[in-house]
Amino acid sequence: MKKKSGLKSFWNLSIIATIIFAFIPKVGIRVEGPYYYFGFPADCLIYYKGPRLTPDIIGIVFNIAFFYFVFFIL
Repeated sequence: MKKKSGLKSFWNLSIIATIIFAFIPKVGIRVEGPYYYFGFPADCLIYYKGPRLTPDIIGIVFNIAFFYFVFFIL
């Protein structure tokens, strides 16, 4: 039962790390013209000036899986 609890905490940590790393300047925020890209290592959100905020589902899933494996290895 402890193994399930440990794996669940890795998922929680990876979700939190995905959110935190997306908004760290110079790491998670990239600006190209009028577009702002949030996320590390893949883009999670794309912001275009005005009310356009587009989530990138593949990037979010990739980042969560990436941080899960990083925490699992550590």
